[in-house]
Amino acid sequence: MRSDPRNRLPEGRGIPIFDLPVAAVAAASDPLFEQLRKEDVVGPIHASPEYWLAGARSVISYFLPFSKEIKQAYSINTRLPPLEWVSGRLNGEIFNHVLRRALVIMLRRQGGRVVAPGLDPRYKAVNWLPMWSERHVGFIAGLGSFGLHGGLLTEKGTAGRIGSVITDLVFPPSERAYTEVYAYCPWKQERRCGVCINRCPVGAISKEVKNHSICIANGAEFIRPAFKDWGYHGCGHCQCNLPCSDHLPGRNGPAVGAVKGRKQGNGA
Repeated sequence: MRSDPRNRLPEGRGIPIFDLPVAAVAAASDPLFEQLRKEDVVGPIHASPEYWLAGARSVISYFLPFSKEIKQAYSINTRLPPLEWVSGRLNGEIFNHVLRRALVIMLRRQGGRVVAPGLDPRYKAVNWLPMWSERHVGFIAGLGSFGLHGGLLTEKGTAGRIGSVITDLVFPPSERAYTEVYAYCPWKQERRCGVCINRCPVGAISKEVKNHSICIANGAEFIRPAFKDWGYHGCGHCQCNLPCSDHLPGRNGPAVGAVKGRKQGNGA
């Protein structure tokens, strides 16, 4: 993370894309993976760890927080995201692939069989619903809970990218300090905060839910054309300039059940 030159923007002075990550482990047999196949969570398209790797034992999930330089470049009063953000989103995912491959190599050297679903040729998404939702996997592993904006709230905030690998090596599962989907979201728990509602320039986030169709349309119709010369796209208003951008926004909410809630697309 510190030394690889691919963890830097190709434009300008080459600022870092990501700070140091946080990681967590889920048992491949965790019953919450089966719940992801429900229509009101991700959907039947979501594959189990066993689908990706026969004999899977552990799922390692990690969160890559965007650097402070990228987040500070994001003005609070503009509809368009900055070049630093859209470049970090695309080039950051390229580096995320680098990290996935590095983890695969490392674990194979330890004698394990390993698969990174994000790199697997079997992977696909249908109507923005993925065969392997990195955010939901992060929730199961204990990285964090969801926010009203649909992002994962981790100890290093919500502005970043997520990845995972599956292995037949056994690692102790991390503690999951919550059971409710929106445990760390103050708005969902107590109607406190709600900053992301007004941060969205196209009204995709209501007081109850995020409308991913509106969000995606804004990216295709407004943001992508603005950055077509670079091939970049992707808004980050609901990840930056928020109380949860850099760290958890507040106390843990009450434990009220297992995984349930509206569908989440590929998203951030």
